[in-house]
Amino acid sequence: MRRQVRRAWLVLAISSLVFLVLAAGVVSVARYYFGHATRPEDATLQVVSGNGALIRSVHEREWRLVTGSAEVHEGDEISTALGTVVWLTMFDGSTVEVSEDTVVRVARMRSSRYLNRTKHFVLEPERGTVYVGMAGHEQYDYVEFTVRRRQVTVTMSDEPGRTGAGSFLVEVLPGGDEGGESDGKRIRAAVLRGTATLTTALSSMRLEANEQAIVSGSGEIGPVTAAVRELVQNGDLSDGLTGWVEFEQQSLRTAGITASGASVELVAESIDGTPLTAVEFLRPAGHDDIVQVGIRQRVGQSLRVYSSLILQFDVKISDQRPLGGGSDLQTFPLVVKLVYTDVQGQEREWWRGYYVLDDPERRIPLDRAAKLDLGAWQHVAFDLRNLSPLPKQVTAIVVYASGQSFQTRVANISLSSGEFGGPRQ
Repeated sequence: MRRQVRRAWLVLAISSLVFLVLAAGVVSVARYYFGHATRPEDATLQVVSGNGALIRSVHEREWRLVTGSAEVHEGDEISTALGTVVWLTMFDGSTVEVSEDTVVRVARMRSSRYLNRTKHFVLEPERGTVYVGMAGHEQYDYVEFTVRRRQVTVTMSDEPGRTGAGSFLVEVLPGGDEGGESDGKRIRAAVLRGTATLTTALSSMRLEANEQAIVSGSGEIGPVTAAVRELVQNGDLSDGLTGWVEFEQQSLRTAGITASGASVELVAESIDGTPLTAVEFLRPAGHDDIVQVGIRQRVGQSLRVYSSLILQFDVKISDQRPLGGGSDLQTFPLVVKLVYTDVQGQEREWWRGYYVLDDPERRIPLDRAAKLDLGAWQHVAFDLRNLSPLPKQVTAIVVYASGQSFQTRVANISLSSGEFGGPRQ
């Protein structure tokens, strides 16, 4: 009898212990769920410019055109055409500017379901550029905003006692082959305000304000530089004339009748002992008509409000006819032209000539052309943010020589935008 009583007490004790363990487990799971459960949030999309904004929900196969505003959910994809820029406003006030010619997926957009513990965002750009303006943690314990593509992630976070909120951008640079785990695309990551962590399969790096780094297609992180966006592809001509289109224009009197004698060639050069590749525009003496030859590149990039715009190149002019700028003051051995749309939506052209030999009978206005030293390499830099109205979108850059005879060499062509501050607030 006593044995049965002891056995009953033992079973009761074990049952109570099991119950307490299970109850504690249930309470722990409940507490964990209560503290860590998240819910998807929404964002608002607003078309800033252009008419080529598309959105596709996670369960849809077809894209939908957005003409004004739309609601964006977790899992949605956004696509912009050339000249179209859209603006996302997240539930917490964070902002994302989706630049033109961009495809990006909103992979995650969540907050804590019951407690103000976390906010978490993840964007996945397939191509193009996204600018993130991350709101601070505010009443939340922690906020994290990540932009990732393949094995490259850029993460900005903010929490009490450690302020990291600010703005950053991720740009998928042109080039490389599509497909595969790593499609050869380079990634430019830049922090405009705050701090962010750049991580790849090979290493990681902390980026501070006004710093950027470029990640190669293999995942190697390049050196840290100032946050500058290069708008010209292959400006150093290291890949030949890839990205550039050659052109030639003769006068109506000689076109198709007489060979121009002008050429566009790549030549090996050096500046201060540094070897480089230059493009040479050459037309020997002995011609009376005027010919233009040069190269041009379609840029097709929109500029942001908080940016500079600097044109730079190296040039050497060894021959020039006619003197000065010719009878029309537009015939120079080097002309650099930008085709752009201003902030008022008007198409415009800006150009500037360069020469080495004066015409004593004609004075060339300083805002039209600049005189350089004959036969010597010189570096030219021009701040185009002084234009009025300001450029909004750069359509093309054109570099050419014009005249009866010329010998001009140009290298290191750059059109860069220094992206200051952050996205529009």
